[in-house]
Amino acid sequence: MPHFFVSPKDIKGNEVLITGNEAKHIITVLRKREGDKIDIFDGNGNEFRVRILEIDRSAGLPRVKAEIITQKRRETEPKLKITLFQSIPKGNRLDFVIQKSTEIGISEIVPITTERTIVRLDCKRIKQRVLRWQKIAREAAKQSRRSAIPKVCPVLDFSQALKEFSAKKPWMGIIAWEMEEKNHLRKVLRSSVGGGISRLPLAIFIGPEGGFTPEEVEEARRAGVVPVSLGSRILRSETAGLVVAIVALYESRDLG
Repeated sequence: MPHFFVSPKDIKGNEVLITGNEAKHIITVLRKREGDKIDIFDGNGNEFRVRILEIDRSAGLPRVKAEIITQKRRETEPKLKITLFQSIPKGNRLDFVIQKSTEIGISEIVPITTERTIVRLDCKRIKQRVLRWQKIAREAAKQSRRSAIPKVCPVLDFSQALKEFSAKKPWMGIIAWEMEEKNHLRKVLRSSVGGGISRLPLAIFIGPEGGFTPEEVEEARRAGVVPVSLGSRILRSETAGLVVAIVALYESRDLG
């Protein structure tokens, strides 16, 4: 059964008001009618089975009023909470990163700019992009039947991202760097999330097409972020973060 996300503020007592594109999809695509049942989520892990009470097409955007039949917690979210600090790649590749990050279970995506980031956005374009990226996360969460929608944060520069990381400690932070020879991804992750125990939330820092500079890696190291090697092959920027997250979720026994 298709499911839909609503804001917690639209749930009042035993009733829920569904508006906007969700209501439009229910009415025009699925052709639901009064008395039909649908599943909705509040984006915080709560699932509701509801019965449609009223469909209002008179306004500019349709509205659907429904009554709650049952409510339960939907345990689809990984125990390991992952935040991806992703340098903005060229073109629309971040759209792909956000979509796939949502599907595999990443909790939060923070777009960042670094010294070698090619894409530079002005304030107006940044706001528009963040709104677009959040919509992509929402749609991907629906498709993959997640019970929570990952948050897509405002764009930060690299130093701001490290301050954000430091402010949220304790958590584990790793930065993918092709020049690292000592610390390997599997070893570092197993010391943190191995054995199915997610001891700390995980922050993953991924650089742009040209990689992080040595100075940026040293700055990250001083902030408590561990540089790691991803192996003998160089991954694209839009691939690396997904690979790290998948391995981390596997090591925490959430995947596989």
